[in-house]
Amino acid sequence: MGTTNQGLNNNKKDQSVHPAYLPQWKAMHMDRTVRMFERDKNYPSIVTWSLGNEAGNGENFFATYKWLKEQDSTRPTQYEGATQYSNTDIQAPMYWTIDRMVKYAENNPTRPLIQCEYAHAMGNSVGNLQDYWNVIEKYDIMQGGFIWDWVDQGILTENEDGEAFWAYGGDLGAGHLHNDKNFCLNGIVNPDRTAHPALFEVKKVYQYIKFKAINAKKGTFGIKNIYDFTNLNTLDFSYTLLKNGVEIADGKLPVLDVAPYTAKTVNIDLPKLDDANAEYHVNIYAKTKTATDLVPSGHTVAYEQFEVQKGQFNFGINKSFDELIVGEDAEKILISSKDIKVAFNKATGVLNELDYGNGNVILKGIQANFWRPTTDNDYGFKMPKKMGVWKEATKNQGFVDIKQETDASGNCVVTANYKLAAVNGALQMVYTINSEGTILVNTTMSSINGELPVLPRFGNNLVINNEFSNVAWFGRGPHENYQDRNTSALVGLYKASVSDLYFPYIRPQENGYKTDTRWITFTNESGNGIKVTAEDLVSFSAHHQYNDDFDAGEDKRQRHTTDIEKRDLVSINIDYKQMGVGGDTSWGGRMPHKEYQIEADNLTYSYTIEAVKAEK
Repeated sequence: MGTTNQGLNNNKKDQSVHPAYLPQWKAMHMDRTVRMFERDKNYPSIVTWSLGNEAGNGENFFATYKWLKEQDSTRPTQYEGATQYSNTDIQAPMYWTIDRMVKYAENNPTRPLIQCEYAHAMGNSVGNLQDYWNVIEKYDIMQGGFIWDWVDQGILTENEDGEAFWAYGGDLGAGHLHNDKNFCLNGIVNPDRTAHPALFEVKKVYQYIKFKAINAKKGTFGIKNIYDFTNLNTLDFSYTLLKNGVEIADGKLPVLDVAPYTAKTVNIDLPKLDDANAEYHVNIYAKTKTATDLVPSGHTVAYEQFEVQKGQFNFGINKSFDELIVGEDAEKILISSKDIKVAFNKATGVLNELDYGNGNVILKGIQANFWRPTTDNDYGFKMPKKMGVWKEATKNQGFVDIKQETDASGNCVVTANYKLAAVNGALQMVYTINSEGTILVNTTMSSINGELPVLPRFGNNLVINNEFSNVAWFGRGPHENYQDRNTSALVGLYKASVSDLYFPYIRPQENGYKTDTRWITFTNESGNGIKVTAEDLVSFSAHHQYNDDFDAGEDKRQRHTTDIEKRDLVSINIDYKQMGVGGDTSWGGRMPHKEYQIEADNLTYSYTIEAVKAEK
């Protein structure tokens, strides 16, 4: 798009002082429009003209629109300020909700809709992009939109200790002057063009090849080409078959002669699925055959994953075959067998010792967690104020009592009860321990009043020794993903270090999350550690920092990556769910969409912890 340099970011209605309406400003408007046109007119990449942005819509813009149409009738001209007027060929609003888009599309419009700005990408954002595009692709009148924006506009500098960081509004001695703070950091790439995690989601949602399962178990799939000019015979197609996240078969598809806006059914000769309890997925990839100046050969341009068989996992805990020894002193309840030693603090109810034979794994025991480090979008809808009771409920869990008993399977059951005064609710943590060393953890929140705000998260936090910094998980990955931004993250088996799970947003905030996780392991260099297995699915993150290290508090403060120090620990969040990150705007009270919220209600979830032993 060729855009005229007309941008006031000020739409005051007083036409007596507004340049768009004053004749003495007409020459300036025309001069900028003419210069833009003459500069860009011979570029085939310029397909649309724009009169400017957020600069009102007086007679001067009607004049520039008329002039552009006289010079070039082959390209459409658009203007955000003219959505209710005649001097635009495209309906080009900004930050319309999905509901408003649908209402427009179903009201017999005459102009195509292309949002000039949408999906505000400030910090950890770009949630519900797939939802936007489900609507855009449903209606022909919808023609897409422009994400605001491409790149974080930070300046590389160093602090007094020589540590590099990206400076933004208010840094570099200008904090006392009016500035936009980090509203210059709205990109899907960093200033050095390294990718934000959201860029993977944008690529996936925007891909020009659509896949669907006709009969996944029989290997029958549909492939549709929505390129305008490119036949799919210019690409290589391949597939992989995964069993419980591990690739067990792969192959190439024959050349697909699929013209633009046509589809074809393909059949993949999948091997027999030999395990009725295993989880199977098929991944299909489209990759470039030949290299270009920009893109190498073998580059993935589109992909999709299909569940072939749902897994049937036996979640739970076995009965104890060996004796569990239970004791206590003034401070602890102690439980042990030949495979495990655990201790609960009698004053707090917290499991704060876990030993599988190589010393205590835990630095800080399991505690319920209802809060997340505040994102830029969270500040936009005033989450610290609107949902602050859940932060208070996290910080102040009033211990009521703890009791221990033995169940019919010979397992030891420890129950700790808490009062959540901030939300007038109750919390119960139940730990069932068997002689093999498996611990079943159940977290239940009850007596919750539906008048409360939604929860940022419902989960547990556990801090373990730093040596257990090697992570493997069966779930969505490998990149950061959230429940409203995970269509690009395929289910698979992934490995990473805890350090690699951290994403350094320029202004620190919530980061590094993984959704739809079946199990996770945390091991040391010897291969010993712990494994967490979900009853259904959990989400998790792990850092060498506490959650609070990423949280700026009730008011957004000027913070940088240099404020985030690596600690000698691994802090793990094991969640039933975390609220989506949102992505409509970073202001104006727009929360993550309702389907990605966690309603204040009675909630419960479970997972197990067991030992991982090094292979001998």
